[in-house]
Amino acid sequence: MDPVLLARYPFLPQARPWFEEVALGEGIDIEMLLSSPMMESARQRGKLRLVEMITHKDGVDMQTFSDIHDPEGQIAEAFSFIFARMVVCAAGDKVLISRWSQAEAELAAKRLCQEGQALEDIARTYVSRLEHQAGSQSAKDMTWDGTGDLRALAHGRGVWRLGLADYVELCPRITGARWRLSNHDVEDGWVTLRDERNYCSDAQLSRLLRERIKDQIEQEAQHLMDSMQDEIIAGLEEYVAMLTGLSASQNQQRMELSMVDQADWPPCMHKAVTDLDHGVNVNHSGRLFLASFAAKIELPQEECTAMFRNAPDYNPETTSYQVSQIYSVGYTPSGCEKLKLGANCPVQPGDDRLCDQEWMTHPLKYLRAKQRRRGGSESSGHPENTED
Repeated sequence: MDPVLLARYPFLPQARPWFEEVALGEGIDIEMLLSSPMMESARQRGKLRLVEMITHKDGVDMQTFSDIHDPEGQIAEAFSFIFARMVVCAAGDKVLISRWSQAEAELAAKRLCQEGQALEDIARTYVSRLEHQAGSQSAKDMTWDGTGDLRALAHGRGVWRLGLADYVELCPRITGARWRLSNHDVEDGWVTLRDERNYCSDAQLSRLLRERIKDQIEQEAQHLMDSMQDEIIAGLEEYVAMLTGLSASQNQQRMELSMVDQADWPPCMHKAVTDLDHGVNVNHSGRLFLASFAAKIELPQEECTAMFRNAPDYNPETTSYQVSQIYSVGYTPSGCEKLKLGANCPVQPGDDRLCDQEWMTHPLKYLRAKQRRRGGSESSGHPENTED
């Protein structure tokens, strides 16, 4: 494959022989990557990838430091991915690995929808059945609107058909009506990804591929984390400290909410907010609980909406509309039993004394009990006037 493509998508299985050839020809080893002045551009670009993963809601920017069509630029871009992965793995935090994998997969999706003919070669790496029906135009201009959706300014390159098994496996991980199977043409085991007014077929395929790419990157990073040698970790301490410090600072800012003291929140609320903040794809019942609980404690609607901004499928317009609907209807948050059935309760017996109480059947009871304790009143009895 083209070295330009391999540098843009260094996680591809096809990139491994190219990496070996480049490393052998240029004498690049781990020590050189970590300390040689020749690899400074790769380290700086890798550091920027990590910073943007934390600070940018849309993941890593597409802009590179150098010309990707030049061999030196290809080395800098490709090995910056390797360097960033080493730093994340050296941090030893699975949450950071998940967040980094999501950011890199988002970068890949942004690039993929602009690849034209090369998109098919890359897509066949990740899906078993794929067809392209050519359109009237040979090219299209794309733009990234910063909301989590890829927008096409022009259409006509053609539409993709994806095997039903691949689509059914991938679409449940993505929320939104457009991804429901019932909203697509299904025929003879094929699902057609038709151009939409603001979301072309290339962009839809790229979004689906993002799921498989994230899984691959995350699995490989976790394997590296488990096998990384201590001397390599020691050589990355400066960058690990930068990454973990920045992550902690950002998390603190995002968790600054008003109305109710966060210390009074039940564990299920903390779990939902933390998972979303770290880019974990919280399921529908977990998202509904978070929004309805925020509405009950009179958290400003804008702050509730902001909690979802790191979700893998975040779209400001869609999220704002859905949160608005929940606030206007006035849903009562799910009780403890429903949260457990939906895998949205993180507490095991003995983890939280308050949760272990027989009468503790709803997160609002937990909140009120905490508030009573903070106020110095009795908390051992059954709280009154709580909603189930």
